[in-house]
Amino acid sequence: MTQTPSTDHAVETAALLEGVEAFLRGFASRHLDPALAPASIAPLYADLQEYIQRPGKRIRPLVFLMACRAFDPGRSLAWGEFSVAGALELFHDFVLVHDDIIDRTDSRRGAPSLHRLVETRLTSYGDRSRTGRDVALVLGDILFALSQRCVLESRLHERAEILDRLLGYVVDTGLGEVLDVVAGTRDLSKIDPGEIEQMYHLKTTRYTVECPLVLAGMLAGLTEPQLDAIAQAAAPAGLAFQIENDLREWERFEVSDSEVPSDIIEGKKTALLRTAFGRLGETDRTLLQLSLSVSPPTDATLTMLKDLVGASGAVGALRSRIEVLCEQALALASAEVLPAHVRSGLGEILAGVRATIGGKAKA
Repeated sequence: MTQTPSTDHAVETAALLEGVEAFLRGFASRHLDPALAPASIAPLYADLQEYIQRPGKRIRPLVFLMACRAFDPGRSLAWGEFSVAGALELFHDFVLVHDDIIDRTDSRRGAPSLHRLVETRLTSYGDRSRTGRDVALVLGDILFALSQRCVLESRLHERAEILDRLLGYVVDTGLGEVLDVVAGTRDLSKIDPGEIEQMYHLKTTRYTVECPLVLAGMLAGLTEPQLDAIAQAAAPAGLAFQIENDLREWERFEVSDSEVPSDIIEGKKTALLRTAFGRLGETDRTLLQLSLSVSPPTDATLTMLKDLVGASGAVGALRSRIEVLCEQALALASAEVLPAHVRSGLGEILAGVRATIGGKAKA
């Protein structure tokens, strides 16, 4: 039977979200105080402070904190747990900074992306665009270092093991990004749908859903087989999360020509495009590839692309795929190897992720 979040869950989520925001504010004031940077670049630290405090859904820290409570009901959420939650959010910020540079994205969370924000600081530089990217790249690296500092400052007995496991997810995220970039250079017909799902799994799903759940399981003292069971349940939920993100961007594009997804501009090979290709006839497949080959895209090629994807029924097919993935996640959350209270808590959290998928903005 499908589980749905309760009103109590919504209240708890709001309280946890405020705790995460308070931690980020305090962390930013301690570690990103402009006074800590050389005077000539101190304003960039202020920009970084603002960047990490922009409103967001904080999916990763919230999943972690809810799992801490669910997997270890007697556990009080204190400095250590919020430090790890902060590490997850700062790592996500690091990923966003690098993603936006690679994808040439101009905005993030309703404001300029970090490299565009930095450009506004560089009024005396000749090549402001290049310098903005270079500086933002390094600022992103600082966020990565600070995410590790969060774990080390947590004072948790398990902090070394937590950091080691987190860094494993970092490596996978990097591998997924490499797969994404390389796939963009390949012909759509030569890419198997399974390759795209593998890329999604490494780049996004593991650190978005699996990582917070597994780290919480480690703090609860769960065994490796139990952590593996949690990871297996998280995988389809995370994949559904990423596919939904693709569909949300596409739907904005369908209603507004000004909202061209960066994936289209940069020639990314997404699940939506590969699904559309697989459902079209031979002539339309050729037209689809033609529309994707023009860089930068023109009004004519964008219109053609919209028509072809719409005619393929790919959006509906992927919506059905999301439902199947969410049901798989809930079924896997009932693994017998997991204690009863963990099964129950995991099911509730994954149901919450499912509800978030139903109405989420870009995280």
